[in-house]
Amino acid sequence: MAYAADFNASLQEQGLPPAYRFEAEVHQAQQALPGSLDALQAFRRSLPALFEPCRIDPNRDGFAVMVTSQPESFGLTASASGDQIRAVILQGLEGDPDLAFHLLPAGEEPQAADGTRLFPPEQGETVVDHWIWYVRCPGFFPGPAWLLQRRDGQEPPYAYGYL
Repeated sequence: MAYAADFNASLQEQGLPPAYRFEAEVHQAQQALPGSLDALQAFRRSLPALFEPCRIDPNRDGFAVMVTSQPESFGLTASASGDQIRAVILQGLEGDPDLAFHLLPAGEEPQAADGTRLFPPEQGETVVDHWIWYVRCPGFFPGPAWLLQRRDGQEPPYAYGYL
């Protein structure tokens, strides 16, 4: 079984700070669900999606859409490269002292161990079919955001949020 250090190492490989909130009970319960990817494999595979428009709907809110819809607010031009957009997102996430990645637990009102409400994805994806991480970064992205990977690994991961 993977531990917090493994998830934090994955974040650091992407240039992100160690902000994973590991809850053993949530991880154990989710590992018991059917799927060909384990949590750490899915997390590593899905992290690059944070820096791209949502794969299933490129107009859906997310970090990249927020930056590209108002590039001047981030010191960019409309023709900013993917690397420039990634750098802005990294800087925003690194600078957010409240940045946290939580594996979304099953339940109608999912909460972290500390009682923080973890909003379920806006489009209705469930933990039965997806590995879902709630990404909390209110200093950079004011609304909830999610990082998703189908448990069967048959489709590319994606990320989106709600502004």
